[in-house]
Amino acid sequence: MPKLTRPLQERILEAEEWGSRYLADANDAAEKGQTAKAEKLYDKGQYWLDRANKLRGWGE
Repeated sequence: MPKLTRPLQERILEAEEWGSRYLADANDAAEKGQTAKAEKLYDKGQYWLDRANKLRGWGE
């Protein structure tokens, strides 16, 4: 059975959405003084935003 691939634009939007969610959660954690949690969430958010850029062809 062939592997189903979603359209590129859909994958880019999803990656941006995940990145934005993680960054918002990281900001909330940072405001509460939860620095370790915030750092993990910032890293996750950056991963997803980098992925969106790479899918666009802006990355490596």
